[in-house]
Amino acid sequence: MDIIDLTDVYWERNLTSYTSGGAYLKASRKREGIRYYLKLSNYDDERGFVGFESVYEYLASQVGRLMGFDVLGCEVCKAHLIHNGREYLTFVQQTADFLPAGMSKVPFERVYETQKLPGETRLEFLRRSGFDRRADEMLLFDYLIYNRDRHCNNLEFIKNGGLELAPLFDNGVSFFAPLTNKKPEILAFDVLSNNITNSDFGTRYLEDNLALIKEAQLRLPAFSREELGEALFKVFGEDEDFPSWHREKVLELLIQRMRHAQVLLDNR
Repeated sequence: MDIIDLTDVYWERNLTSYTSGGAYLKASRKREGIRYYLKLSNYDDERGFVGFESVYEYLASQVGRLMGFDVLGCEVCKAHLIHNGREYLTFVQQTADFLPAGMSKVPFERVYETQKLPGETRLEFLRRSGFDRRADEMLLFDYLIYNRDRHCNNLEFIKNGGLELAPLFDNGVSFFAPLTNKKPEILAFDVLSNNITNSDFGTRYLEDNLALIKEAQLRLPAFSREELGEALFKVFGEDEDFPSWHREKVLELLIQRMRHAQVLLDNR
Protein backbone atom coordinates (compact mmCIF):
# COMPACT_ATOMS: atom_id res chain seq x y z
CA MET A 1 0.00 0.00 0.00
CA ASP A 2 1.19 3.53 -0.75
CA ILE A 3 2.65 5.46 2.18
CA ILE A 4 2.71 9.25 1.92
CA ASP A 5 4.23 12.00 4.03
CA LEU A 6 1.64 14.25 5.66
CA THR A 7 3.80 15.45 8.55
CA ASP A 8 3.39 19.06 7.38
CA VAL A 9 -0.43 18.88 7.43
CA TYR A 10 -2.44 20.43 10.27
CA TRP A 11 -5.41 18.33 11.41
CA GLU A 12 -8.57 19.67 13.02
CA ARG A 13 -12.00 18.33 13.91
CA ASN A 14 -14.17 21.08 12.44
CA LEU A 15 -12.67 21.67 9.02
CA THR A 16 -15.28 22.86 6.52
CA SER A 17 -15.15 20.35 3.68
CA TYR A 18 -17.56 18.34 1.57
CA THR A 19 -19.33 17.31 4.75
CA SER A 20 -20.21 18.51 8.20
CA GLY A 21 -17.61 19.26 10.85
CA GLY A 22 -18.08 15.99 12.67
CA ALA A 23 -15.82 14.34 15.22
CA TYR A 24 -12.99 13.05 13.02
CA LEU A 25 -9.68 14.75 12.34
CA LYS A 26 -9.67 16.33 8.89
CA ALA A 27 -7.44 18.34 6.59
CA SER A 28 -7.25 19.37 2.96
CA ARG A 29 -4.49 19.69 0.39
CA LYS A 30 -4.05 20.32 -3.31
CA ARG A 31 -2.62 17.69 -5.59
CA GLU A 32 -2.11 18.34 -9.30
CA GLY A 33 -4.44 21.34 -9.05
CA ILE A 34 -7.28 19.38 -7.43
CA ARG A 35 -8.48 19.99 -3.88
CA TYR A 36 -8.55 16.82 -1.78
CA TYR A 37 -10.24 16.43 1.58
CA LEU A 38 -8.53 14.08 4.02
CA LYS A 39 -10.12 12.31 6.96
CA LEU A 40 -8.68 10.05 9.63
CA SER A 41 -10.26 7.38 11.80
CA ASN A 42 -11.52 7.81 15.34
CA TYR A 43 -8.78 9.33 17.50
CA ASP A 44 -8.18 9.22 21.23
CA ASP A 45 -5.64 11.54 22.88
CA GLU A 46 -4.35 8.70 25.05
CA ARG A 47 -4.53 5.71 22.69
CA GLY A 48 -4.02 7.43 19.34
CA PHE A 49 -6.03 6.14 16.36
CA VAL A 50 -8.44 3.54 17.68
CA GLY A 51 -10.99 3.44 14.86
CA PHE A 52 -11.13 2.07 11.32
CA GLU A 53 -13.49 4.60 9.75
CA SER A 54 -11.06 5.79 7.06
CA VAL A 55 -10.80 2.22 5.75
CA TYR A 56 -14.54 1.66 5.97
CA GLU A 57 -15.15 4.88 4.01
CA TYR A 58 -13.04 3.48 1.19
CA LEU A 59 -14.73 0.08 1.33
CA ALA A 60 -18.16 1.74 1.22
CA SER A 61 -17.16 3.73 -1.86
CA GLN A 62 -16.04 0.52 -3.56
CA VAL A 63 -19.30 -1.24 -2.69
CA GLY A 64 -21.25 1.70 -4.10
CA ARG A 65 -19.23 1.57 -7.32
CA LEU A 66 -19.82 -2.17 -7.69
CA MET A 67 -23.56 -1.71 -7.16
CA GLY A 68 -23.76 1.15 -9.64
CA PHE A 69 -24.97 3.62 -6.98
CA ASP A 70 -24.06 7.30 -6.98
CA VAL A 71 -21.56 7.16 -4.12
CA LEU A 72 -18.62 9.51 -3.77
CA GLY A 73 -15.41 7.72 -4.65
CA CYS A 74 -12.37 7.99 -2.44
CA GLU A 75 -8.84 6.71 -2.08
CA VAL A 76 -7.16 5.14 0.92
CA CYS A 77 -3.48 5.08 1.79
CA LYS A 78 -1.22 5.13 4.82
CA ALA A 79 0.44 8.31 5.95
CA HIS A 80 3.09 9.54 8.31
CA LEU A 81 1.51 12.45 10.18
CA ILE A 82 1.91 14.48 13.34
CA HIS A 83 -0.87 15.35 15.76
CA ASN A 84 -0.59 16.71 19.29
CA GLY A 85 3.19 16.45 19.04
CA ARG A 86 3.19 12.72 18.31
CA GLU A 87 4.01 11.01 15.03
CA TYR A 88 1.75 8.29 13.64
CA LEU A 89 1.59 5.93 10.70
CA THR A 90 -2.08 5.37 10.03
CA PHE A 91 -4.71 4.94 7.34
CA VAL A 92 -6.14 8.09 5.76
CA GLN A 93 -8.88 8.44 3.19
CA GLN A 94 -8.82 11.24 0.67
CA THR A 95 -11.61 12.46 -1.56
CA ALA A 96 -11.46 14.85 -4.47
CA ASP A 97 -13.81 17.85 -4.30
CA PHE A 98 -16.92 16.71 -6.15
CA LEU A 99 -18.28 20.21 -6.78
CA PRO A 100 -18.02 21.18 -10.47
CA ALA A 101 -16.46 24.56 -11.23
CA GLY A 102 -18.92 27.44 -11.05
CA MET A 103 -21.49 25.51 -9.04
CA SER A 104 -22.39 25.70 -5.37
CA LYS A 105 -23.79 23.28 -2.83
CA VAL A 106 -26.48 23.51 -0.21
CA PRO A 107 -27.23 21.14 2.70
CA PHE A 108 -30.24 18.90 2.23
CA GLU A 109 -31.70 20.08 5.54
CA ARG A 110 -31.75 23.73 4.47
CA VAL A 111 -33.73 22.92 1.34
CA TYR A 112 -36.03 20.57 3.22
CA GLU A 113 -36.85 23.11 5.93
CA THR A 114 -37.74 25.80 3.39
CA GLN A 115 -39.62 23.67 0.85
CA LYS A 116 -41.27 20.81 2.74
CA LEU A 117 -45.02 20.38 2.85
CA PRO A 118 -46.82 20.24 6.21
CA GLY A 119 -46.08 16.91 7.87
CA GLU A 120 -43.79 15.79 5.06
CA THR A 121 -40.91 13.56 6.12
CA ARG A 122 -37.40 13.90 4.72
CA LEU A 123 -37.78 10.71 2.73
CA GLU A 124 -41.12 11.87 1.30
CA PHE A 125 -39.60 15.22 0.40
CA LEU A 126 -36.69 13.53 -1.35
CA ARG A 127 -39.10 11.47 -3.44
CA ARG A 128 -41.34 14.46 -4.24
CA SER A 129 -38.25 16.32 -5.43
CA GLY A 130 -37.75 13.72 -8.15
CA PHE A 131 -35.18 11.47 -6.49
CA ASP A 132 -37.15 8.24 -6.07
CA ARG A 133 -34.41 6.03 -7.48
CA ARG A 134 -31.68 7.74 -5.46
CA ALA A 135 -33.77 7.39 -2.30
CA ASP A 136 -34.19 3.65 -2.92
CA GLU A 137 -30.48 3.22 -3.61
CA MET A 138 -29.58 5.09 -0.42
CA LEU A 139 -31.83 2.86 1.70
CA LEU A 140 -30.37 -0.27 0.15
CA PHE A 141 -26.76 0.93 0.24
CA ASP A 142 -26.96 1.91 3.90
CA TYR A 143 -28.37 -1.51 4.75
CA LEU A 144 -25.61 -3.34 2.88
CA ILE A 145 -22.72 -1.50 4.56
CA TYR A 146 -24.47 -1.25 7.96
CA ASN A 147 -24.28 2.55 7.87
CA ARG A 148 -25.12 3.93 11.30
CA ASP A 149 -24.96 7.62 10.47
CA ARG A 150 -27.19 8.75 7.58
CA HIS A 151 -28.20 12.04 9.15
CA CYS A 152 -29.53 15.03 7.24
CA ASN A 153 -26.19 16.87 7.30
CA ASN A 154 -24.37 14.29 5.21
CA LEU A 155 -26.68 14.68 2.25
CA GLU A 156 -26.32 17.69 -0.03
CA PHE A 157 -27.70 19.26 -3.19
CA ILE A 158 -25.65 20.78 -5.99
CA LYS A 159 -27.10 24.01 -7.38
CA ASN A 160 -26.90 23.86 -11.16
CA GLY A 161 -29.84 25.95 -12.32
CA GLY A 162 -32.04 23.47 -10.48
CA LEU A 163 -31.03 21.13 -7.69
CA GLU A 164 -29.12 17.92 -8.23
CA LEU A 165 -28.50 15.42 -5.47
CA ALA A 166 -24.82 15.11 -4.62
CA PRO A 167 -23.20 11.66 -4.43
CA LEU A 168 -23.57 9.87 -1.11
CA PHE A 169 -20.65 10.73 1.16
CA ASP A 170 -19.61 10.36 4.80
CA ASN A 171 -20.08 6.59 4.76
CA GLY A 172 -17.31 5.69 7.21
CA VAL A 173 -19.45 4.97 10.28
CA SER A 174 -20.32 1.61 8.79
CA PHE A 175 -19.33 -2.06 8.94
CA PHE A 176 -17.88 -2.44 12.47
CA ALA A 177 -17.15 1.21 13.24
CA PRO A 178 -18.57 1.30 16.82
CA LEU A 179 -16.28 -1.60 17.78
CA THR A 180 -13.12 0.33 16.82
CA ASN A 181 -10.57 -2.37 15.92
CA LYS A 182 -11.31 -4.93 18.64
CA LYS A 183 -10.86 -8.41 17.22
CA PRO A 184 -13.04 -10.46 19.64
CA GLU A 185 -16.01 -8.08 19.35
CA ILE A 186 -15.76 -7.85 15.57
CA LEU A 187 -15.51 -11.61 15.10
CA ALA A 188 -18.52 -12.14 17.36
CA PHE A 189 -20.62 -9.45 15.66
CA ASP A 190 -23.94 -10.64 14.20
CA VAL A 191 -23.78 -9.31 10.65
CA LEU A 192 -27.56 -9.63 10.17
CA SER A 193 -28.46 -7.76 13.34
CA ASN A 194 -30.94 -4.91 12.99
CA ASN A 195 -29.86 -2.51 15.72
CA ILE A 196 -31.08 1.08 15.90
CA THR A 197 -29.03 3.55 13.84
CA ASN A 198 -28.76 7.31 13.44
CA SER A 199 -30.88 7.87 10.33
CA ASP A 200 -33.07 10.81 9.36
CA PHE A 201 -34.56 8.94 6.41
CA GLY A 202 -37.24 6.30 6.84
CA THR A 203 -37.01 4.44 10.12
CA ARG A 204 -33.95 4.10 12.35
CA TYR A 205 -33.72 0.38 11.56
CA LEU A 206 -31.82 -0.40 8.36
CA GLU A 207 -33.59 -3.66 7.62
CA ASP A 208 -37.01 -2.08 8.13
CA ASN A 209 -36.05 0.59 5.58
CA LEU A 210 -35.84 -2.05 2.85
CA ALA A 211 -39.65 -2.28 2.99
CA LEU A 212 -39.78 1.41 2.00
CA ILE A 213 -38.03 0.81 -1.33
CA LYS A 214 -40.45 1.49 -4.19
CA GLU A 215 -38.49 0.37 -7.25
CA ALA A 216 -39.84 -3.08 -8.06
CA GLN A 217 -36.93 -3.98 -10.35
CA LEU A 218 -34.15 -2.98 -7.96
CA ARG A 219 -31.89 -6.02 -7.78
CA LEU A 220 -28.42 -6.68 -6.50
CA PRO A 221 -25.72 -7.88 -8.90
CA ALA A 222 -24.23 -11.26 -8.07
CA PHE A 223 -20.61 -11.32 -6.92
CA SER A 224 -18.54 -14.24 -5.78
CA ARG A 225 -16.57 -13.98 -2.56
CA GLU A 226 -13.37 -13.86 -4.62
CA GLU A 227 -14.62 -11.04 -6.86
CA LEU A 228 -15.66 -8.95 -3.86
CA GLY A 229 -12.38 -9.58 -2.09
CA GLU A 230 -10.35 -8.52 -5.10
CA ALA A 231 -12.37 -5.34 -5.62
CA LEU A 232 -12.28 -4.31 -1.99
CA PHE A 233 -8.87 -5.35 -0.73
CA LYS A 234 -6.44 -5.24 -3.65
CA VAL A 235 -5.18 -1.78 -2.69
CA PHE A 236 -4.19 -3.01 0.79
CA GLY A 237 -1.90 -5.78 -0.41
CA GLU A 238 -0.54 -7.70 2.57
CA ASP A 239 -0.80 -4.79 5.01
CA GLU A 240 -0.90 -6.33 8.46
CA ASP A 241 -2.78 -3.35 9.91
CA PHE A 242 -5.80 -4.63 7.96
CA PRO A 243 -5.41 -8.35 8.68
CA SER A 244 -7.08 -11.29 6.98
CA TRP A 245 -9.54 -11.98 9.83
CA HIS A 246 -10.87 -8.41 9.53
CA ARG A 247 -11.20 -8.66 5.75
CA GLU A 248 -13.03 -11.98 6.01
CA LYS A 249 -15.52 -10.50 8.47
CA VAL A 250 -16.18 -7.60 6.09
CA LEU A 251 -16.90 -10.11 3.31
CA GLU A 252 -19.17 -12.10 5.61
CA LEU A 253 -21.18 -8.98 6.42
CA LEU A 254 -21.56 -7.91 2.79
CA ILE A 255 -22.39 -11.32 1.37
CA GLN A 256 -24.96 -12.19 4.02
CA ARG A 257 -26.61 -8.78 3.89
CA MET A 258 -26.72 -8.86 0.08
CA ARG A 259 -28.44 -12.25 0.16
CA HIS A 260 -30.84 -11.23 2.91
CA ALA A 261 -31.71 -7.94 1.22
CA GLN A 262 -32.50 -9.67 -2.06
CA VAL A 263 -34.83 -12.13 -0.34
CA LEU A 264 -36.66 -9.29 1.39
CA LEU A 265 -36.92 -7.28 -1.84
CA ASP A 266 -38.22 -10.30 -3.77
CA ASN A 267 -40.88 -11.03 -1.13
CA ARG A 268 -42.36 -7.54 -0.83
